[in-house]
Amino acid sequence: MPTVPTGPEHCVKDTTYTFTTIATDPDGDSVAVRFDWGDSTPSYWQGWFASGDTVALAHAWCDTGTYEVHAWAQDQKLLTSDLSGGLMVRVALRRPPNAPAEPTGPDSGGQDSAYEFGTSASHPDGISVAIRFAWGDGYISDWSSFIPPGGPVRMSHAWSAPGTYAVTAQAKDTGGLTSPWSSPHHVIIRPLVESRLRMVGHPALTPDRSGFRIYVVNDGTTEITIGSLEFFDTPESAYMRSFYINGNPGYGYPRLPGQPGTGPGDTAYFAPLTIMPDDMVEVLLVDFYVDRAGVLTRANVHGKTFRCRFSDGSDIIVEP
Repeated sequence: MPTVPTGPEHCVKDTTYTFTTIATDPDGDSVAVRFDWGDSTPSYWQGWFASGDTVALAHAWCDTGTYEVHAWAQDQKLLTSDLSGGLMVRVALRRPPNAPAEPTGPDSGGQDSAYEFGTSASHPDGISVAIRFAWGDGYISDWSSFIPPGGPVRMSHAWSAPGTYAVTAQAKDTGGLTSPWSSPHHVIIRPLVESRLRMVGHPALTPDRSGFRIYVVNDGTTEITIGSLEFFDTPESAYMRSFYINGNPGYGYPRLPGQPGTGPGDTAYFAPLTIMPDDMVEVLLVDFYVDRAGVLTRANVHGKTFRCRFSDGSDIIVEP
């Protein structure tokens, strides 16, 4: 009697799969093997194979259902074995990936600045998936590479016009079947405005060279209230663990678990601060870290350019 056939237990209709068995003859004779696929279409005898060889045959089911796959063996004297034990195989219609999770990313930003969004998608059959993003402005990203289902994918985009945009994502599997689009993540893009906050003098490096201290003045004729800071072009795409406005700490969020602080495209927040015309505030940007092959290393920002934007739209370019 051959061994119980081995092969996939979950198959897709009209798709060919390979199954194997081992047939041994007590007299050492060569053997032929035949499979019963459980759908009234048994295979022809295939042979001859040496006793103890692994024999592989392929089959596709044309209907969905659950089938029990068996094998027989026959020697050259046409003596036939008993039917082997059965392998239960479930055949279903091909299923597409599940819709990706609603993309994560900032809720607001500025015109012509790139922001990063992330999502993931599962597959009911455990098939690898690729993901793309629709940015809500008529542009759709390229597909990502194929990754295991549930793995994260992140992409960036910049909007050229102000407005409210719906960022969605779609997945496809290695067979080309696509998912529905995800639920939207809405992002408000503000128009470019003339900066009213201006850096005074030159930035000073912190003693460990992993941060800047700058002074910003209100050049406008009216008061400005600010409550958040967006980060762009951080040195070496580094993450910043903390910053201070007039000695008061701001707070942000890690991009991923285990990664400290804010990075390019992130927004950090602080208690609303009103700056009167000609008034000056101290901004301390500290503890930049770079992820090198999964190891967080303190960044050296000496001689590096840095950019940030306050919630009123003022851009600050830090050029040591």
